[in-house]
Amino acid sequence: MTCGNIRKEHEMQSKKKASAPSYHTPSARMNRIENDASTIIPFERKPRPTAKEMQDASQFKAGVLVGFLAATIIFLIVLWAWVIPTMDGAMATAQQAYETTAGAVHA
Repeated sequence: MTCGNIRKEHEMQSKKKASAPSYHTPSARMNRIENDASTIIPFERKPRPTAKEMQDASQFKAGVLVGFLAATIIFLIVLWAWVIPTMDGAMATAQQAYETTAGAVHA
């Protein structure tokens, strides 16, 4: 910063409207802190869950576990009944195609 810039900055700070707040005086800072403190919402503690709420939560967890196990069993049944036989057939077809093309190439 040059000396001229510092002088202009000082003039800008000293020239203000009467209604403009001044943040350079201690009283303005203290007033600002008091206003900010009044807007802070205190931490509210949650009440402890009742016995019914705890029972409902444990039943919900049990239901989720049963649903997950049922979905896993269904997935394994589909895998065993449909995907594995299909892949076995695809592998047999691929091996036959390879054997026929390998025999044609070498012959």
